[in-house]
Amino acid sequence: MIVFMFMIFKITTLLLLLATHRENIFGGPTAFGNKILNGDTIGIKNVFSVTCADVSMLPPVFQKGYVMVYQREVPGSIVLLDVKGNIVWAYESADVGFKVVRFTKDHNFLCITGTKENESGYGNAILELSLRGDTLLYLKKGQGEFQEMIHHEIMPNSMNQVVTLCREQRVFNLVSKGGSAKDTVNGDGILVLDRRGRRIWKWTVFDALDPLLDDNILKNKKDWMHANSIAFDKDGNYLISFYNNGQIWKINATSGDVLWKFGKNGDFEIPANAVFDQAHAVHVTDKGWLMFFDNGAKNRISRSLAFTLDKTSKTAQPVINVRLPPPLYTDRMGSSYLINDTSLLVCASRSKTVALSNLNGKFLWLLTTNRITSYRAEFIAGEMLRPYLNNLFNKTTKK
Repeated sequence: MIVFMFMIFKITTLLLLLATHRENIFGGPTAFGNKILNGDTIGIKNVFSVTCADVSMLPPVFQKGYVMVYQREVPGSIVLLDVKGNIVWAYESADVGFKVVRFTKDHNFLCITGTKENESGYGNAILELSLRGDTLLYLKKGQGEFQEMIHHEIMPNSMNQVVTLCREQRVFNLVSKGGSAKDTVNGDGILVLDRRGRRIWKWTVFDALDPLLDDNILKNKKDWMHANSIAFDKDGNYLISFYNNGQIWKINATSGDVLWKFGKNGDFEIPANAVFDQAHAVHVTDKGWLMFFDNGAKNRISRSLAFTLDKTSKTAQPVINVRLPPPLYTDRMGSSYLINDTSLLVCASRSKTVALSNLNGKFLWLLTTNRITSYRAEFIAGEMLRPYLNNLFNKTTKK
C-alpha cells in the first residue's frame, strides 16, 4: 500500500511539473532563477544612476517607457528600469548569465543563457520567461537536434520558431596559407529551431564564402567572421552583421542565397564620412532605414548610423550619423535604436552606460551602472509593458 501511494505521489508530481513546464521537453530547471519586483535584491540594488536635467522635457514616449539591460556574466540578471532609474522588474540567476535578451510581442523574455565556462557572448541554452518568472521554453544544447553552440542573437519568427546565431566548424587544407592540411576554421551560421528543439532551417557562412580567399585566415581561423546580430528585413529575409570583415549581408530566408553585401568591399557605394568599421545590432527602422551601431575601432569613435539603400544604383545615403564622445568609445558590443523621430537610445557597453540623445548627439538622459555590462539596451514602450506589470503587481499584492 505504501509503495502504491508513493508511486501515485511520484506520478502526480511529474504531471504537475509537465503542466507547469509544458514546453520544457529536455528537462530544463524547474526553478531557473528568482523573479524580483521593484529591485528588492542585494545583487542589483543601488547599482544604477540616472543623470537628467529635467525628465519632463524628455520625449513623452520615453517618459512613459522602460529600458531593459541584462548581465551576461554569472550571476546573470535581466532588469527593467523606468525613466528615473527605478527598477520596476528584475530576474536573477545564480547559475547562468543572460548573453542576449529579447522582449517579444507576447510580452515575454527570449534569452540565450550560458554557464561560467561559456565565452562572454556564447551560450548553451534557450530560455523563454514570462513576466511572472515562469519558464515557458527551455532548450539545451546537446539534446535532440540542438547540437550547436549559440551566440549573440535570438529572436522569434512569424511562426513562433526561434532564430539564433550558431558557431560552425569546418576542416580545411590551409597549407597554401602556411597552415596544416587539416586546420579547423570557426565560422557562423543561422539556426532556426521549433519549440521542441527540432531543426527547421540552417545556413552557414561556409555556404557562401571560401576561407581560402582570406589571406589572413591563419590569424582569423579561431573566429573567422564573428557574426553578432540578425534581423528581419521588411520582406522577411535576414540581415546579418559581421564584426571582423565590417559587412552586413542580406540572406534569402528560404534559399540561403546572399542577396547583397553592405560595408567594406561590399555592393554599395558609401559616402566617405559614413564608411564604418564594424556593425552591431543591425535592424530596419519603421521608415525602412538600415540602422546599426558602429563600434568604430579604427578611429576609436563609436556612433549610430542609418542609411537609405538604392538597390538599383547600388548607392547608400546616411540619414543618421551621430557620434558618441570619445570617453564612451565601445570597441565591442553596443546598440542604437530610434525612440522617435528625434532621439536615439544608445548602449555604450564598455562604459556601462546607456544614453538618450538627440540626432545632433546631445545627451538628454544618461543611465550608468557600476555592475552590469549589457550587450545591448532595449527600449520598451509603456503600453507594451505597463498594463502587464500593473496586473502582475496587483496579483502579487493580493497574495
